Amino acid sequence: MKKYHYILAVILFCIIGASGRQAEAYSVTVKTDGIYADVIPDAFVNQTADLFKKHVKKAMKYYNKYKDAGEYTYVKNVPGEYRDFIPVAKQIQDSDKIIIRNPFYIYFPGDDAEICEDIYFFAERNGKKLCMFSISIDWDMEKVSLLYNKIESSQFIYEYDKDIIGKTLFYEMDGITYAETPDKVRTLRNRQSSDGEKMANADGNDYVNEQKAIDRKFEAKSYDEKKKEILDYVGNMKTGKIKTVPKKQKKVVKNSQNVTSDFEDDSVELDNSTQENSKNGNYIMIGIGVLVIAVFAGGIILLIKRKRG
Repeated sequence: MKKYHYILAVILFCIIGASGRQAEAYSVTVKTDGIYADVIPDAFVNQTADLFKKHVKKAMKYYNKYKDAGEYTYVKNVPGEYRDFIPVAKQIQDSDKIIIRNPFYIYFPGDDAEICEDIYFFAERNGKKLCMFSISIDWDMEKVSLLYNKIESSQFIYEYDKDIIGKTLFYEMDGITYAETPDKVRTLRNRQSSDGEKMANADGNDYVNEQKAIDRKFEAKSYDEKKKEILDYVGNMKTGKIKTVPKKQKKVVKNSQNVTSDFEDDSVELDNSTQENSKNGNYIMIGIGVLVIAVFAGGIILLIKRKRG
């Protein structure tokens, strides 16, 4: 008789476990690997996992609320930043493992920025490339944001190779973004498109000519020389001070590593039907489990009666 009790307990445990897995959240891990790892300000890395989860959650809330609406209503009510990200968010399942890694900075030769405002990351889903996005900090407003651009992400993610991405330098000259490894230089995107831009960059403009000279000097450098220049530049921005203290933050902030994120809750509400579907799924699983146990228990009782008879 005891073995039947054990069997019933195992069935019940499996059913409860299956029901629990339905609600299990995907995991997000941030790895600061690659050649930029030692110079990326901690403020960017510390916020990344929370911002990514929040972006996925909000994108799916917008999608679930307006997916059955007409195109006009959908475009009108879903912000562009989330419309672009919805195809990425829809790929993520409850059991997935998201790894955000290889942070990098796009360097502009001759730039004299003192504070780092944007750091880029690659995201993998179960070991395969998913997207590229940036974490941006507005040091005046002290607001940390995740920015995703579908076109930009596709341009960078197309060249993504986990075996070499950790050695890749990223820089932009004359509207063209390059990715350089010890072996070769690749063009990621070319933003020299408009006639107005070409006219602005025409010879005769002192600033343009000076910038072209800086670009040519940088281009002539070796991979190791470029690497040192870029990492020194990003490293020097690491200690930039913020200008104001957020209202919700009581302690004094001394440098960029101590900034805190002040997330605004501008997410849309889920439809009741969406919430009910989630609850009903769990109720159905439990109901099936009870039914299985009842049938199994009835069989045991019948078997015992027959043996006694």
